[in-house]
Amino acid sequence: MKVKIALLLLIAGLSGSPVSAQVSASLNGYLSNMQSVMFENADGQWVSDNLVHNRLNFKTYFGSHLRFNAELRNRFMYGETVKYFPGYADLIDKDQGWQDLTWNLASDSSYLINTSIDRLFLDFSLGRFQLTVGRQRINWGMNFVWNPNDIFNSYSFFDFDYVERPGSDAVRLQMYINSTSTFEMVGKINQDDQWSLAGLVKFSLAGTDFQFLGGVLDEKEFVIGTGFSGYLGPVSLSGELSYLDPIEDNNPQPSVFIGGLGAGYNTPFNLYIQFEYLYNQAAEESQISSFNDFYYRNLTVRDLSFAPHTLFGSLTYPITPLINLGVSGMFFPKINGLYMGPSLDFSLRNDLDFSLYIQYFEFDFNQGPVQKANLGFLRLKWSF
Repeated sequence: MKVKIALLLLIAGLSGSPVSAQVSASLNGYLSNMQSVMFENADGQWVSDNLVHNRLNFKTYFGSHLRFNAELRNRFMYGETVKYFPGYADLIDKDQGWQDLTWNLASDSSYLINTSIDRLFLDFSLGRFQLTVGRQRINWGMNFVWNPNDIFNSYSFFDFDYVERPGSDAVRLQMYINSTSTFEMVGKINQDDQWSLAGLVKFSLAGTDFQFLGGVLDEKEFVIGTGFSGYLGPVSLSGELSYLDPIEDNNPQPSVFIGGLGAGYNTPFNLYIQFEYLYNQAAEESQISSFNDFYYRNLTVRDLSFAPHTLFGSLTYPITPLINLGVSGMFFPKINGLYMGPSLDFSLRNDLDFSLYIQYFEFDFNQGPVQKANLGFLRLKWSF
């Protein structure tokens, strides 16, 4: 019922636009096929899966002030994860937004067809003001891997196949004060009908971007934060810090600081070096005890990581203009955890890309047996 109401509201908004406005539309997206394998030891049992992933991005412009966006992802999954992972279909069917815009269209013992609308909004701009209503991406982060300032829709670094990232059901008002300064207010509602309300001020000073934010998350806790992004000579620097404080005294979650620093440097021979550090005080009480809990969980700003201290580093190098080679890694000191991720991207032509990704994990949860996981992904992607 909520979905029907949302669509009716959007249609009503569109029909209220001036008849004389010039209407134009566009459609783009991609279609990819990705084969994946997962195993603990090479001589042990391998889990093999396949994902056909299609994305459609519809945009309609009503003159120069009003835009309507509808974007969805369709996924056809089959293989051993769907077959042997109890509750996997229910996990994929979950929608974190106020509107349930995710559906399993068909499923059986070894396959699953799912569609999800992750963008559905009206955007109206006039002068210095811009108003966006509906499911949208609200990105307040400034770092590369972990974003403590991205309080509305956190995401996982390891989900590389979802470059668009999740959206929020929200109302967003932005005011462009001048060419380098903005102010915005966002009201978001989640699947439990809980409101989040926050504001952000962003400005530039001496060639560096700064931001300050504050508000209430899910009617449960206050949040304040700050971030920056700029350069120190040839080195790019960024940082974010957020403080979360429960509103109610009986809230079991403690007050916490979450902060990160990042740096990047492009060498004279085109090797790009990147480092990042995250401190997550909330992870002191982490309940994650298995690889599946870590890899498949729905992220919030409190559980950006499951270790209090996390280090990240990456190297990327364009072997040719068409071939890009990279490797990234993470270290989780408290639990002797390790991640390594080499990758290869090959542009076959302007609209066709071939990619190879490997993810290796090793964790010592709660001083128990060391858990290992190896994942490999082979993807062919056509963009249109």
